[in-house]
Amino acid sequence: MVDLGIKVKELYALCAGQIKRGNGDKHILISDDDEGNGFHTLFCGFTEEVEDFLSLEHDRTHNKDNCIILG
Repeated sequence: MVDLGIKVKELYALCAGQIKRGNGDKHILISDDDEGNGFHTLFCGFTEEVEDFLSLEHDRTHNKDNCIILG
């Protein structure tokens, strides 16, 4: 099975842990790629809009049925 990355439930648990550590008011930076070669600020929340998945049409592992867009 292909690892598609962190799921929403896992992100929720990670966020809860950071809030408990006192980091709830900090801004979120996300990686530019899967190797962490750079980072940028997270500006948007989740979207399920089908139009936003059009750029993923060529990707057979990431689609609207098994993914949701964050950012």
